[in-house]
Amino acid sequence: METLQNIEENSKYFFHQILMDLYDRISTEVTEITYIDQDLGQLGQTGDNEKPPLSYPAILIDFPDSEYSDIAGGGQIGEVPISFQLIFDTYSQTWHKSPKNVIIKGLDYLKIEQKIHKCLQSWHLDYFSPLSRKSVKSQNNNDIGLRVRQSIYTTQYEDYTPIEEDIKEVTFSFSGSLKKE
Repeated sequence: METLQNIEENSKYFFHQILMDLYDRISTEVTEITYIDQDLGQLGQTGDNEKPPLSYPAILIDFPDSEYSDIAGGGQIGEVPISFQLIFDTYSQTWHKSPKNVIIKGLDYLKIEQKIHKCLQSWHLDYFSPLSRKSVKSQNNNDIGLRVRQSIYTTQYEDYTPIEEDIKEVTFSFSGSLKKE
């Protein structure tokens, strides 16, 4: 069991904390998702014609190419893109001559994608700015029967961790009087 001190220490680390909060947010709001993890290359860790060992539908989260700029006091503002790969293992035929119920089942992933967007767009906590979707792209992994949709959101946060130990509390006191002259 994690101690309160460990929990407080981990909350100082932006990427650790936002990943944990994203796990909670998505698993609560989009119950259709059965697997959420950070992207560690799971989609590329298979042999020919093998599916990655995930439970589908799955989401893999990554933080590509963050940029930082300096602010007063030695802190920085981080501009952080967050990649969400939504992965489905099977989808039905969607061509126009298929039975309607087959087409509807084949397009279910688009409903889940929209539900994820509703869950993430403008969502924020006190340590980062509201998420904003910037792009969506498709990737077909037909050789292994996967449908992948990648959405990129951005957020910002202020990082004062390099100077937090230097911050001292200052107390001012006044023991005189104010006389009007």
